[in-house]
Amino acid sequence: MRVIQNLFFAIIAFFAVTIVVSFFLPEKYTVEDSIEINAPVSDVFRQVNNLKSWESWSYFYNLDPDWKVDFGNWTFGKDASFRWQSEKIGNGQLNMVESFPNKKIKIHFEYEDVHKGGDAEYIFKEINTGTKVTFRLEFPVPLTPRDKFENLFFKKDHKKPQFDYSLSHLKKVSEYKFRENLKKINAPKLAPPLKKTEQID
Repeated sequence: MRVIQNLFFAIIAFFAVTIVVSFFLPEKYTVEDSIEINAPVSDVFRQVNNLKSWESWSYFYNLDPDWKVDFGNWTFGKDASFRWQSEKIGNGQLNMVESFPNKKIKIHFEYEDVHKGGDAEYIFKEINTGTKVTFRLEFPVPLTPRDKFENLFFKKDHKKPQFDYSLSHLKKVSEYKFRENLKKINAPKLAPPLKKTEQID
């Protein structure tokens, strides 16, 4: 009987400690991934900094091919924004709240119907082979103690589809743009045709 009683109090103590510890754990769900891109940091930054370029690489932008997008007064840089209407994912808006050239971009997005949202960060670092981009998603939503512990121990292994899609397409687009620019720079420049008065007999 005493063994069962001790086991009962041990279980109660375990859950009590778990709940108390959970109050000191992060209340935001965060997940990130990185990729190396063989292109200058300025070229990669430009693709993210211009919201009208997102269609070519962003997983989020391609979630619903039938959605309606209305851009704000700015489409690139700080304060750039767009609103969307979608039967598939719901309505919402996206704003670029920070844009530090070739360093960092921070995005805030929120849904109108379900009152949820989050933040996305793109961090750019120049490396020997080009650019390292880190894509980070953060959801400041209320989490249960179980959610907090899962976030603490498993977030590094929790890869969502948008990371693979967005980063791989950003790499593909940026490297293509870089190669095309190199072709233009290295293209042979033909001399202009001689005028009649300059022609050699």
